[in-house]
Amino acid sequence: MRALLANMGFVLQISGIFIILPIILSFINNEMLATVALFITATIFLIVGFSFNAFCERRELSYKSSCALIVLVFVLLSIIGSIPYIYINISDGGMIQNITDSIFEAAAGFTTTAFSIIPDISTIPQSILFYRVLTQFIGGISIVLVLLAFFYPEAKLQDFAQGMGFSKDQKIKKTFVMIILIYCAYAAIMVIMSIVLGYHNLIQALSFVFSAISTGGFAPISDISSVATTFPMNVVLVLCMVLGASNFFIIAGLFKRRLKEFFTSEFSVFLVMAIVAIGITVIFFGFSSGEAMFHIVSAMTTTGFSYVSVAEFTDGLKFFLIFLMLVGGASFSTAGGIKIYRFVLIIKAMRKAIHESITEQEFPIRLFGRDYTDSAIIQAAVVVLLMIGLVFFSTFVVSSYGFQPVDALFETTSAVSTTGLTTGIISPSLALELKWVFVALMILGRVEVLAILIIFSRTKK
Repeated sequence: MRALLANMGFVLQISGIFIILPIILSFINNEMLATVALFITATIFLIVGFSFNAFCERRELSYKSSCALIVLVFVLLSIIGSIPYIYINISDGGMIQNITDSIFEAAAGFTTTAFSIIPDISTIPQSILFYRVLTQFIGGISIVLVLLAFFYPEAKLQDFAQGMGFSKDQKIKKTFVMIILIYCAYAAIMVIMSIVLGYHNLIQALSFVFSAISTGGFAPISDISSVATTFPMNVVLVLCMVLGASNFFIIAGLFKRRLKEFFTSEFSVFLVMAIVAIGITVIFFGFSSGEAMFHIVSAMTTTGFSYVSVAEFTDGLKFFLIFLMLVGGASFSTAGGIKIYRFVLIIKAMRKAIHESITEQEFPIRLFGRDYTDSAIIQAAVVVLLMIGLVFFSTFVVSSYGFQPVDALFETTSAVSTTGLTTGIISPSLALELKWVFVALMILGRVEVLAILIIFSRTKK
């Protein structure tokens, strides 16, 4: 427990440091209410983080403790991160409603789901909107990477590294720190590209890039159609979403010009699926090629940007998007979902089962340069079944409140896959208890249900 709190303290300190950016913006814009709210939040993050770090023992955690750390970090981030929203009263309601809405908004940011129940974001200070986008960057890239870099058991990191093509003597933790810098570099490149090519609002460009590259979906403006349909941001957003949903290690390899690895990884499957999905959307659902590309990439990367009303989609298109959101992006990416490698692995496992049933001979599975044991296949299947089970159970709960089953299924899939596309169920008027249900779904989707089961398991190492 002491080691867990110590490592959690470091994460909270990092989060507090990040909030300095919107505090500076609030000073520039003379938004004093926001300045106070953000300063209180940053101070609490730093004080709690320092207390955990100073009075507890810091050492490597077991895999079970690492799972507990990840879950508790996202719970604490959502609670402390809700303070700016509570302070400015985003819901304009009573105390219970304001606290619920604020925690919902914070959880949606840190889990990169980007559901929102703010009635009108044009009334929110610009620095709070920037903080809102930044929570996605913290949750989607920085925090997840810091957890992997410093708190995962070394043996597990070695296993991950070998599976992704790194040698055993590779300095794993340094590799992850380098990847953090790489993502920051990509974000800087994309912002510069946006400005050079003609998008002259620096803060908005920064917000959109942060949101897209962390596969979040929060936007600094209420209507993104003018941005998402015009050059250069329509291209920049798609590029950022794809980069965010790609494997960390493969992205790092691009700096070393390892293009072959990029196209022979999960990205190749993503590319084929995207092309087919865009074609289906154009041919059968009447979208233009530009609309289809933007919304299919948004769903597949679990980013959740949309400038077309999802509520007006046919049930067929909703089911199609449900499938794409559930599959999600690549492993070791900021995207949610069951991940592409698990999806392909389950398909290959079917072939393995058929082959071994007929021949009674072992059928090895090799996928993206890694050999998968029966144990790994079973674990992947369990994660997939748990995710699907969670979606259908929560769909039953949501539909019991009078919502259409298809819309309820779409909404819960969007929450569990941390996408954020909505048919309109997520709104300020949503029942208070359902808001808490969706908060739980967003966190469970971000950390994966298996992590919760591992925490409460009595199995010892």
